[in-house]
Amino acid sequence: MSSKVQENGSATTNTSDAINTDTTVPNSSALLPHLESLDRMLKLPVVDATWQQTQNVYGRVKDYNPLLTWALGTAEDVVCRAVTISAPLVQKFDRPLQLVDQTLVKGIDKLEVNAPIIKEQPAEIYQQARSKVIETVKPHIEKVCELRSASQQRAASLKDLSWRKANEVLATQYGSLAVNGVDTTAQLAERLLDYYFPKSDTDADDDNVPISAKDDPVLHTVQTVGRLSNKVARRVYRTVSTQVKSLRKEDVRDYVATLIAVLRLTQYLNFINEKRQAVEGSTKDVAPNTPSTVTPAVNTASTSDVVATTEKVKTLE
Repeated sequence: MSSKVQENGSATTNTSDAINTDTTVPNSSALLPHLESLDRMLKLPVVDATWQQTQNVYGRVKDYNPLLTWALGTAEDVVCRAVTISAPLVQKFDRPLQLVDQTLVKGIDKLEVNAPIIKEQPAEIYQQARSKVIETVKPHIEKVCELRSASQQRAASLKDLSWRKANEVLATQYGSLAVNGVDTTAQLAERLLDYYFPKSDTDADDDNVPISAKDDPVLHTVQTVGRLSNKVARRVYRTVSTQVKSLRKEDVRDYVATLIAVLRLTQYLNFINEKRQAVEGSTKDVAPNTPSTVTPAVNTASTSDVVATTEKVKTLE
């Protein structure tokens, strides 16, 4: 059913359905009362656009499936027949309906005066609303951006000031001694690193040479320490990875067995030492004046240290 309310307030219905019977439903547009408020509402651009969109959606749904076409067509026929049957009863309430209609018309007039934007097109209403929101929010956004820029500038200026002060301190005699000490320590650490963790063929050459200490002492120190830290991390990780990959189950078993033997030996020596002390205490209680034979103490710590040192040497080999 495609229905549209005309300016005289009547609803014109056009039904075209192939499944309908030969019975013709009489046009009930002349039987409906004229409502000026309905005409005024339909003339509003927003309401008209909504009505057109609703009609388009209804038409697509109706034409989507023959079953839907038949069902909706039947519903349209039922509504038309109901309007025709109830038209005489509606005519009896013509005067109350006219009063209600005039009240609605006055309300629409006041709404158009207080909110003239409703007479604009939907696209224009959207643009005005968008502009209003942007005008309201834009000052706050700009203020936040200004505060952020100011804080960034302050942080950058503080960083530059701290950097300059640090360079001034390191440019003095004692600062130069400190920088030279860092360089000497770094060179010694690199030599020890090359001795205990030698460079392999897969290691890439480190071309990041630190800047000269005369140009920027702070940056020179930072780059030297960072370069040494990266080299240590790479060498240690490579060595540990190689040792883990070459580790065998037999080596783990031998190490665990040796550790258990050392623990048992230590426990046994502690037991002997405690027993000796108990025997000495009982002897002193029975015969305090009799000289007691002193049993030589077992040096538990020395024995444990020897065993542990032996096992460490074996593990390193």
